[in-house]
Amino acid sequence: MGHSHYRSVIQRDHLNMRLLQILHGNSSSPTQALTNGWQSSVLRSVDFVRIVGRIWTGLTQNLWRPRLPLYPVIKLFAACILLLSACETTIEIDPPDYDPELNITSNFTPDSVWAARVAKTIPIGRLGDTTSVFLNDATVTIYRDDVLVARLSHDGGEDGWYESPRMRTPRPNTPYRMVVEAPGLQSASAISKAPLPPTILTAEVTKLDTFSSSIVDPQYLVSFSLADNPGLNYYSFSIFLALPEDRSPTYSEFTVHELAMTHNSQRWYCYFSDVLNPIESSPAEDEFCTIGILSDRSSDGQVQNFDITVDLFSNFEHELDANLILYVMSLSPEYVEHRSAIEEHESFDDFGQPANLYTNFEGGRGIFAGYSTHYRILDLARAE
Repeated sequence: MGHSHYRSVIQRDHLNMRLLQILHGNSSSPTQALTNGWQSSVLRSVDFVRIVGRIWTGLTQNLWRPRLPLYPVIKLFAACILLLSACETTIEIDPPDYDPELNITSNFTPDSVWAARVAKTIPIGRLGDTTSVFLNDATVTIYRDDVLVARLSHDGGEDGWYESPRMRTPRPNTPYRMVVEAPGLQSASAISKAPLPPTILTAEVTKLDTFSSSIVDPQYLVSFSLADNPGLNYYSFSIFLALPEDRSPTYSEFTVHELAMTHNSQRWYCYFSDVLNPIESSPAEDEFCTIGILSDRSSDGQVQNFDITVDLFSNFEHELDANLILYVMSLSPEYVEHRSAIEEHESFDDFGQPANLYTNFEGGRGIFAGYSTHYRILDLARAE
């Protein structure tokens, strides 16, 4: 995968991470504070309704007694107005002092040069002001066994992007330490490594004969096998449809479409959080995923075999030179932990306690995580 794909991935991860870390720092989350405030207002409302209900009962009873003077009714009505006017109280609270922290995002792979995005956290009161979030004066260095191997430079833009000017790249299965420093902020450091690349032993695609009236789009079966690396490993896989962008004989650009995969196995999951906390349950029959994630906890050292069904758009079935791309990744534990925390935040429905965003930086926030990739191109014309 090229620099543009890697950069778009890190930009998307950084945006989620920065906003969530700003909103859910060490202090209690503002969402939880709002929830607590709402619960308190509900309790006050219940008490108020009970009081007004008693007054209203007495008021309506008095209205049905024409022989009584109207003066008590007027007094009760005035009491209701006074209660209504006293239901809202404005309390001004000064927020505590806040010390910004470095916030770094660097998901690295041996296929790309060293790169990172550097920013700083901001207090919640300044969420609308993002002009000074990204830093252009940071010092970003990479070490291997305390030996300096790369120094990243700012690219001159406004998005806090740093990369190796000498096009240095990581080595697989080698621990690295990133150190980030910036004026006025505490330095931050983190350690991770890119796992050994996954090994795709076999991969083939077969068109399925489907006669169900409920299935309109053609279905294909992608069968592949992975060799398992030593130790605990995490893998992910996705399947893409690649169509040539240019019809000339020398075309080199492709349009890539992500395909949904039918989840019919207990050995892989659709979510990173399920891989970290596996639950013994059968997948739903109608569950579809655009990414499959698994670990080798129960099958260390064994060959992993997969049969994945994908639906192909009917209008693309007869496209000339159409291919499927099987894309497999080996993931570091830090990468899986971070993506799992993002999933938990995205599924947060404003009730309960939001999850803390995972970070492996000491002295700051963010993610420094490695991964490796391998892919196979499958010719659809041979699957007929």
